[in-house]
Amino acid sequence: MSSHECPQVGKPINGPGPSSNSQTSVNITQHSSSRGSPTPIDDASKIGETGRRVVRRRNESGQRGPGRISPRMTIGALPDNVLLDIFDFFREAEIETLAPWPWPWNRLVHVCQRWRYLVFASPLRLDLCLRYTSKTPVRETLDVWPPLPIEIQLPHPNDVDNIIASLEHRNRVRKIWILYVTSPLLERLAPIMQEPFPALTSLQLWTGETAPVLLDMFLGGSAPRLQTLALGGIPFSGLPRLLLSASDLFDICLERIPHIGYISPVAMVEGLSALTRLRRLVIEFESPASRPDRRGRRTPPLTRVILPALFKLQFRGVSEYLDDLVARIDAPRLRSLCISFFDQDIFDIQQLPDFIGHAGILRSSSHAEVIFAPNHVKINLYLPKGTDPPKKFNLGISCRALDWQLRSMAQICNQLSFLPSIVEQLDIQVTLFDRRRVHIEDTQWLELFRPFTAVRTLRIGRELRSLIVPALQGLTGERATEVLPTLDSLYLGGYQPSEYYHQEAIKSFIAARQYSAHPVAVHPW
Repeated sequence: MSSHECPQVGKPINGPGPSSNSQTSVNITQHSSSRGSPTPIDDASKIGETGRRVVRRRNESGQRGPGRISPRMTIGALPDNVLLDIFDFFREAEIETLAPWPWPWNRLVHVCQRWRYLVFASPLRLDLCLRYTSKTPVRETLDVWPPLPIEIQLPHPNDVDNIIASLEHRNRVRKIWILYVTSPLLERLAPIMQEPFPALTSLQLWTGETAPVLLDMFLGGSAPRLQTLALGGIPFSGLPRLLLSASDLFDICLERIPHIGYISPVAMVEGLSALTRLRRLVIEFESPASRPDRRGRRTPPLTRVILPALFKLQFRGVSEYLDDLVARIDAPRLRSLCISFFDQDIFDIQQLPDFIGHAGILRSSSHAEVIFAPNHVKINLYLPKGTDPPKKFNLGISCRALDWQLRSMAQICNQLSFLPSIVEQLDIQVTLFDRRRVHIEDTQWLELFRPFTAVRTLRIGRELRSLIVPALQGLTGERATEVLPTLDSLYLGGYQPSEYYHQEAIKSFIAARQYSAHPVAVHPW
């Protein structure tokens, strides 16, 4: 058999490997032109099935003449360009199954010399790379493979020498993904990673412990090809400088930012100013200690930094930080805004409504939902069904006591100036509720309802019915339409119209609304 021929039926082919001990024998069953040919039973069987689909697709596309391929042709007789189409199709199918891991192209180069030649001659099209994990003997294998891009993926980094051996080839490293980075490991890696990594497209570092601060010259202060960046618990005060060099970034995820790695809103926006391709931005602080200095807070600028591709913004921290951040940016394509505030006495979100208005994320809405949970309260806004593209807004506050949750959410809602014009249905619900431990003033519920002037439908969960209905009962006489003036439908969880007690509990509110010419119908929910 010549070096350019695929193997005959059942004949093993020894492909090249990192060492003689790691060579792989693969049995290939060729597709015969006769019916009843044997079905492939090894990895190459996938290529055979893929080949049939590709050939069928090429023929059905209307191709005629010498370029048309007979369905009875064996895979070994296919021209190079068709084989590459098959390999590419196989690659896409494998990526869908194995993501985020690279596809196993090394299996193909063990089949025959022709396949090996085709694969190595098309590294860009087939997206070839060397993936190193904690089980890979890096120093023994790097020299025997072609100089392909290197990906480091280590869920549990046990072998520091392997990591360092990979990083020493910094011109080839395109992906670094290390979960559970320890402080000693980060200290050993820091000197190596002070140099530029010109091929790096993805960097993800996560730690569950106190980590040392990354120096300003991390990655040489420049990452021109970086596309995704994720840091979890890693302080990096020099991040804005790095961002200015990474104009290809489309995904930034900064979680559990330690206070020692605090970056001001002004500095953060300066770093984001060059990221015209950024689609997702996650900024989450570890504690409420990370906040702007009130004395040093600047007046919002007259012009904002435009992030034209930003699709999702996710934030966790104090309200002042978010307000200073959104006062300096515009995101005309924003479709998802998820906010979580730490518990605080006063929430300052004066700039947030303008930011949301500029983004157009909530130009129309019909449904708001306030949910009280054991350790947080949140409001979700839902757009009408069929809205394209789909949009999402939620805002939560971390606090435990129901009365404090209610006070905090009322304060937030009364600052969201867009609520009166877009919310027509309001749901109030609770999870894991203990009625015996709750004492809430009626006025607190009325403060929550006050900004919802366009609500026509109010739905109250069973557990909160006995707390909210008495507050509505106080709205009599001239106060009948003081809150929820357009309400016409009230749904109560567990409400039974046939029971006298349930009717009496809401009687005065219904009568007052009827007398004011704004009747309300009560329904069970």
